[in-house]
Amino acid sequence: MNKNFNIIITAFVIWISLYTNAQIELLASGIFVLSLGLMHGSNDINLLQELLIKNKTQKWILIGLYISLGATVFMLSFYWRVLGLIVFMLFSSYHFGEQHLHNKLSASKTKAIDFTLYGLVIFSMMFATHQSDVQFLILQMTGWNITGIPLNLITLYLVGLLILSWIRQYKFFKREIFEEIFYLLMFYVVFFNTELPLSFAVYFVIWHAIPSIKDQILIEGYALNYKSALRYFKQSYLYWLVSVFGIFLLAKVYDYIGNGLFPILFAALVAITFPHIILITRLFQKLNQPQNTKEGR
Repeated sequence: MNKNFNIIITAFVIWISLYTNAQIELLASGIFVLSLGLMHGSNDINLLQELLIKNKTQKWILIGLYISLGATVFMLSFYWRVLGLIVFMLFSSYHFGEQHLHNKLSASKTKAIDFTLYGLVIFSMMFATHQSDVQFLILQMTGWNITGIPLNLITLYLVGLLILSWIRQYKFFKREIFEEIFYLLMFYVVFFNTELPLSFAVYFVIWHAIPSIKDQILIEGYALNYKSALRYFKQSYLYWLVSVFGIFLLAKVYDYIGNGLFPILFAALVAITFPHIILITRLFQKLNQPQNTKEGR
């Protein structure tokens, strides 16, 4: 799937959003995130095995550490929620930027900063176009009242820094700087015209999860075709089902959890995201190394 297809799908979402209401957008975003959104993180155990293919004796030890890291992050994020939010934003921003720009900036000495800055721009645009919703969610999840923070000014400042960074690293972008600016404008239009859940789902699924699935297939050494996509689904669907079941279980016990549902969901989100980001970052290093591709099996 190339970026032209992503643009077409994104433009279709902008168009269809003009004729739908918030309930339909919420349903569509839920389907997006629970399907391909969750699927792109359901292959982590298989990717971990791929990373450790030359050291199988430590496979189960590191898988245990992977799960333990997630559990530890969950506890820390639940009890130190503001700190958890800040760490989550920084790491998720890096993850979004790495996925989108790793092909261009793999040789950059400041790529970690550039990746993080790009993701912060995505989040800040999303927040600035849905300020009341974001204020409510952050208050419910962390108890932090961000009313009064100038989100629009912060967004303009971050966008300016990002574009200046791209100009400074013109050798990596060249004429594609204008393409990247176009994407940012398109994302802003999407965020401005859709409710917060759909805004997040469009970027997360179309521009992050689907390209991530493609890269994961390449990381495992397979060519991009129908057989490799089917193989990816077969080796991931059990973990995906467990993830979906866990989310529905939390929703089912909402009456017992009450106002604690938001902090628990937030802590679970951070716990899932943190180990995934570390793993994908390590695997991108492998993707950038020369390797042969296998036929889909």
